[in-house]
Amino acid sequence: DENEEPEDEEGEENDNSGGGGCERQREHPFIVTEPGEVARGKKNGLDYLFHLYEQCRDFLIQVQNIAKDRGEKCPTKVTNQVFRYAKKAGASYINKPKMRHYVHCYALHCLDEEVSNELRRAFKERGENVGAWRQACYKPLVAIAARQGWDIDAIFNAHPRLSIWYVPTKLRQLCHAERNSARANSVK
Repeated sequence: DENEEPEDEEGEENDNSGGGGCERQREHPFIVTEPGEVARGKKNGLDYLFHLYEQCRDFLIQVQNIAKDRGEKCPTKVTNQVFRYAKKAGASYINKPKMRHYVHCYALHCLDEEVSNELRRAFKERGENVGAWRQACYKPLVAIAARQGWDIDAIFNAHPRLSIWYVPTKLRQLCHAERNSARANSVK
């Protein structure tokens, strides 16, 4: 897709990278909340986070309709064009780094809401921060991929709410590593 830059993975491994030039420390704008719970204070809860993904879907549909009307190529995924459109429409709270940072959490919410909700409750009870919860969302997704032939791209593409999102590089790498490890163990 010509209007899409390669996915940037900054901050993927280490959420608060220390003083590397002009890179600012990432402040998580969310707190771990249970399903249906409204966050207090200046931070937002996870239901709100997941709602942002639904809003992105609406913006994608609007961008697609504009492209169709103009006879232009239609994006099929949430691209930079969609993020720019959202910003122009006044949704400055929707941005590429934030949405890409948590897309695997949204994927878990879509693919197995029960497991997603259990994880939310457990992390809330322990008082864990959203960064720890975010990291924990990878493991159940890798397990889902294992049950479905390790094809995380096919899993995303088969789901109506996920097919518009690019699979995060880290999730793909974790699936490959786990698949290779499983193969190596089965050979022994």
